[in-house]
Amino acid sequence: MEALRQIDLNFLNRYYESGLSNILVVYGHRNIALDPLLTKFLENRRSVYYSARSVSLREQLFLWGKELSLTGINLSKKPDFQEILDVCLKTAGRNPIILVIRNFEHIVKASDAFIKELSDYVAEHGKLRQILVLLVSNDINWVENSMVASMGNTAASIAGFRKIKPLPFSEMRAYYPKMSYRDAVLTYSVLGGQTGLWRYFDENLSFKENICKNMLDPGSYLHGEAMRLTSENLRETAVYHTILVQMARGVNKLNDLYHATGFSRAKISVYIKTLIHHDFAYKAYSFGNAGRENVMKGVYKIADPLLNFYFRFIFPNESSLMQMPADKFYDIFISAGMQNYANEYFKSVCREYLFRQEERGLFPFEIGDEGEWLGKDGTIDIITQSDTGDTAFGMCFWQKQATHSDLDNIYSCAQKARLEGDIIYLFSTYGFDDYLQDAAMKSSGSLKLIGIDELTNG
Repeated sequence: MEALRQIDLNFLNRYYESGLSNILVVYGHRNIALDPLLTKFLENRRSVYYSARSVSLREQLFLWGKELSLTGINLSKKPDFQEILDVCLKTAGRNPIILVIRNFEHIVKASDAFIKELSDYVAEHGKLRQILVLLVSNDINWVENSMVASMGNTAASIAGFRKIKPLPFSEMRAYYPKMSYRDAVLTYSVLGGQTGLWRYFDENLSFKENICKNMLDPGSYLHGEAMRLTSENLRETAVYHTILVQMARGVNKLNDLYHATGFSRAKISVYIKTLIHHDFAYKAYSFGNAGRENVMKGVYKIADPLLNFYFRFIFPNESSLMQMPADKFYDIFISAGMQNYANEYFKSVCREYLFRQEERGLFPFEIGDEGEWLGKDGTIDIITQSDTGDTAFGMCFWQKQATHSDLDNIYSCAQKARLEGDIIYLFSTYGFDDYLQDAAMKSSGSLKLIGIDELTNG
């Protein structure tokens, strides 16, 4: 199992192995596959699994009871929560039992009493045998911003929360062992670490072929997923789409969005806040507190790679897509801008490389803090710092050779940021000019050049 998912599994196992009865909330983006984690956790353990649907409370209980009856259990025609929970417990005898309720928000929204009845039931019957309840949801916004308010005081009965996060680039590389490094980075820039989407790309196809077949085809799942994400989670999609298409173009400051969209600054702020709550966008911050006068403030970016790609390349050119073959559309509207687009995601790949080096004891210090510096006249892609102030800079060049002038730009940005770098890492998939190669040889390790061979094997 992937390292990050193993950490998630360990979290769940600690509660199960404690022998105590508890209620946990497990949640994550809808395109992060949660079921493989749950399946692994439930392996060789007695459990009952129910997937709630968006129906009335009466219909919910009927569906739940009907599914249980299909296993040979007798229930009344109109069971209540008490009867259903009693039946679930009987399936395990006196053994510990795990009750998984998928999409539990549908029940909570339909019944103010459900969580209280559940918590009271676990408190009473959980004294005699272990009852571990996993409440699972893909509605990030509701879990993080509305759930506690809707539950009231009964929210205190939730023993723990676990947000399942996207997997890193290295895990996607392992998922597609036949895919070239460059195609893997490009694929990561579209699918990110959202494991539920990985199955839609074929590692035996080139990146262009995958995009044409699995993104540009109007009948493909991935083509329609961007619109499903927004339409199912957001109201007034016309406003959100306007903001997203501008952000995908690189318009990422509040004042610039105001001029580009014509919406008021107050309105844009409210809508971006909602995008952030859904993990569709995020606010970028610069590392450190010094040199604040040289920093760009209020920078917003699209967090979801699939949305970013869709609103960057497909949404603005949809009429053309309807009138030409997919490969021609790719060549005209995607090919030229794809490398620049992917550079943002290449930064996260390089950052992951540095953290792997640290884990292996090959990094010069233990990383205590990390981030990026967003200057008005330049950026530093990666900054890592130890608790004692040791600092490393990283700059990333996707499909571009790193040059002497790039190193000078780092020194210039560092001066404006009022930071001193003890070591500089330059990453490039197109190599380094003669000056940098010579400088690295004379630097006694303070300048490290990381090319595609090191990245591929690192």
